[in-house]
Amino acid sequence: MIVIVDTNLARNENSYSELLGNRKQLQAIAASNELYIPEVVIDEIVTQKRLSFLREQAQINRSGILKLTSFSIDEAESLAFEQVEKKIRSDKSIPFNVLPQAPVEYAFSRIYNWAINHEPPFEEKSDKGFKDACIVASIDFFLEQSSEEKQVLICTDDKRMAEYFKDRTNITVEEDLKNVIKLNNRPKVKESVETTTNTSDVDSKNAANADVNDLIEALANSLSFAETHSIISKLSSSPHVTTDQQELRILSVALENQQVEWILKDDDVSEYIKPIFLRHKEELIDNEYTRYLDAFDLPDEREEKRESPFFTTKEKRAFCNFINEIISHTVCKSHLSTFEINANTILARLQSLLKSHLLDSSLANVKSLTDILINGAVETKPGSISIDTISDFVNLLDNASPRKREAIMANLISHLEDIDDDISF
Repeated sequence: MIVIVDTNLARNENSYSELLGNRKQLQAIAASNELYIPEVVIDEIVTQKRLSFLREQAQINRSGILKLTSFSIDEAESLAFEQVEKKIRSDKSIPFNVLPQAPVEYAFSRIYNWAINHEPPFEEKSDKGFKDACIVASIDFFLEQSSEEKQVLICTDDKRMAEYFKDRTNITVEEDLKNVIKLNNRPKVKESVETTTNTSDVDSKNAANADVNDLIEALANSLSFAETHSIISKLSSSPHVTTDQQELRILSVALENQQVEWILKDDDVSEYIKPIFLRHKEELIDNEYTRYLDAFDLPDEREEKRESPFFTTKEKRAFCNFINEIISHTVCKSHLSTFEINANTILARLQSLLKSHLLDSSLANVKSLTDILINGAVETKPGSISIDTISDFVNLLDNASPRKREAIMANLISHLEDIDDDISF
């Protein structure tokens, strides 16, 4: 059987060496079918990778933590996407055939008529759908050139493209790659029986799936927090089991629309989207992955692959609040002062300090903290410091990986060095 895959089921923004995503599923499909990827899809995937590449490059340039390390930002900035594009386009680690674009003289009049009449694969009330129209024209041209009728399975989650092919006896449309693999493993006799007896079930499934797609697009266009909460409630209560592609779309939409991203921590939104993230975290590009870590305050499972550790907003706030309290309540230090550089020693002393103030809401002054961090004479200002501020920093240090601890200590000492050396002897 010929299997043709659309962009959303083949995208793979998180790799700059491999073209296709959903690799296990596509490898299984390619092993027992003729896998075709339309030229339009390849171009779109490469464009998505280019945008992802530029976003990550800009993120590196903005990183304050990276500037404290030996990582070469100049080298990262000098990387050009063109250097990796050839490798991406030539990747055949999953064997597939390229489905070329239809000739202009074949495709133009068809696409024009579909668009002007709002026919599938174009949207009913807009001109949206040009890329899908190019794919459809390519499929039609490819099949017309064949000397015999071929059985084709098209993998797409686009309902207008599916509608275009719905009456074609030799074409089946499937929105989930897992179902394609199941079709390969299903006995042919059973397949024939199930096709004729379960039509109503398929229709019901398609209707429920369309409703979920509509809700996802409504989420993408939500204009208020209240509207977002309402849509999340409908998605959560839907009996339809979302497909992998729908869940990836939800994760993408949640970051594209600030009316969703800004309330990811809200209980109902978090309860719905966090499990989706945990199921698909390996499929996200790093920029998306870290934004979800930040939203849900989760550990970084990609830390070993990074040049420097990633800190969430909560972690940064814990550090900044702690060091700012110390700096704002410290006048100066002796020019002979040294700093405690052992993170374990600092952690143990801070934990001991907290135990001795279990019933207090604040420390009377910052002197007990500077005594832990600075070896030498220090002049401090009057003023209390919140126990919560100390506790948050202790939790940050206690839960940090070795690389994170190293970065925390480097930044801590850097700030302490900024305290004036004004005590004379």
